[in-house]
Amino acid sequence: MIRDGRLGTDQPTLDGPRVRLRPWRPDDADAVLAACQDAEIQRWTRVPVPYRRADADEFVTAIAPATWAEGGAQFAVVLRAGGALVGSIALFPPRDGVAECGYYTLAGSRGRGLAAEALRVLAGWAFDDRGLRRLELRVHPRNTASRRVGAAAGFVVEGTLRQRSLHRGQPVDDVVLGLLATDPRPAPDRPAASVPPGASSGTSADRVT
Repeated sequence: MIRDGRLGTDQPTLDGPRVRLRPWRPDDADAVLAACQDAEIQRWTRVPVPYRRADADEFVTAIAPATWAEGGAQFAVVLRAGGALVGSIALFPPRDGVAECGYYTLAGSRGRGLAAEALRVLAGWAFDDRGLRRLELRVHPRNTASRRVGAAAGFVVEGTLRQRSLHRGQPVDDVVLGLLATDPRPAPDRPAASVPPGASSGTSADRVT
């Protein structure tokens, strides 16, 4: 069981029934670049706007490895059948047994419960292998799709922090969702609630890319 801080092993690959969470690779830069042109991802996350090739290169070659070195993990979410990229998910470096998660889903893969499945897989790894005690999501109040993803993964809405974050230079509220290691956890193959076709990405995903 690994606690907070730098990990001494290679970043793992994690499997759910339909999705696989794998480390980002340099050859993913084209896919990241294309994904981050999406207006919904730009709306709900803090990816640079405009998002350029240099941003994608930096993410896959520098930001993702640095997150792992600091005790977190950035994963590409791909389909187990065929390997197509469907999203991104992250466990940000924990502190005192607590870590924040973030995610986004590619436009063509929304509404299928893939983000919720990936979040359930990530949470299981964070608790069972990393030894964390609490995970958090911070979501814009109007991002109902992201809140549904959290709920489908067992996260509970705990309240709203007023003007907690800055988004594109403007103060915004954060809805906080939490999940404890001792909470009941949905099975990785639990059917997800129907999520409308919006960006399954919350304020908590703003550092994913």
